[in-house]
Amino acid sequence: MYLCISFFLLMLLLLFLFYYYYKTSFDQHLRTFIEFNNDITVITDRMYMLAMNQTGLRFFGQKDMNALLSKTRYLSKLITEEVAEDNRYITSRTWVTKVDKNQPIKVTISRPTVKQTFMMHVSKINSRRYMVTFRNISKTLAEKNVMTQIAEKDELTQIYNRKKFNTALSLAIREATVYATPFTIILFDIDHFKSVNDTYGHNVGDKVLIQMSALVRNLLRGDDLFARWGGEEFIILSPSTRENDAYELANRLRQEIERFPFAHVKNMTCSFGVAEFSAGDTAAELIQKADKALYKAKVSGRNKVSLADD
Repeated sequence: MYLCISFFLLMLLLLFLFYYYYKTSFDQHLRTFIEFNNDITVITDRMYMLAMNQTGLRFFGQKDMNALLSKTRYLSKLITEEVAEDNRYITSRTWVTKVDKNQPIKVTISRPTVKQTFMMHVSKINSRRYMVTFRNISKTLAEKNVMTQIAEKDELTQIYNRKKFNTALSLAIREATVYATPFTIILFDIDHFKSVNDTYGHNVGDKVLIQMSALVRNLLRGDDLFARWGGEEFIILSPSTRENDAYELANRLRQEIERFPFAHVKNMTCSFGVAEFSAGDTAAELIQKADKALYKAKVSGRNKVSLADD
């Protein structure tokens, strides 16, 4: 009987040693494998980090895995998920078990001197091991932002262009319709600008447009959107603003422009049309109201501000 018990215990010990050897050997192979990955790569169990490749350790400024684990055992403590439409994935300590294999997750990783954006992927190796990789997309996003800014800016004046303004106006109308928030637009153009081009040439005319844009931009609030509408016409979208407040803003701009010493041409003036959004207005209708107000300012002598509701 004692012989049977001893044999049974021996078999259990051998199974345990085999399992331990297999597990240790398997984990060692995983550690070796992730070193071939140039992206930050982490091996976890259901809860804790087990290994990170040298790319990741260098990024986090740690000399080895023990140094990293002395700060935290949880991968979620090192990253911040970029949440869109409340689709949050990192919600618990066992979050790696709940991420679909083909579901990329955008996260940011912050260091004292840098914050970078990564696309994270979780791969299930077996029931006990998961591999999490981070592909750095910061450079791609930066390049995309630059291209977006180029596409949205007027090449000459470097303020927003008509396309950007139309996009912002559509959004403002949608928000005003849903939340009943007011906003106004201010359409203005430079008085007698054709004579500047005819008298001094288009180079001087371009300088006037650039100076005008810089002057007005510096006088606006941070949330006002300023764009070149076309030629010598400009347009402003002023959020959370009623018609009377927009009139005051337009009149202040008019006065500052009138006293500004433009290069070569000395003094210039502008005429302004102000229109407040009313429920049911389309973008075209609102702009038409501002355009009619601008026309009234021009025919009444220029260098004036007119309201659409006058």
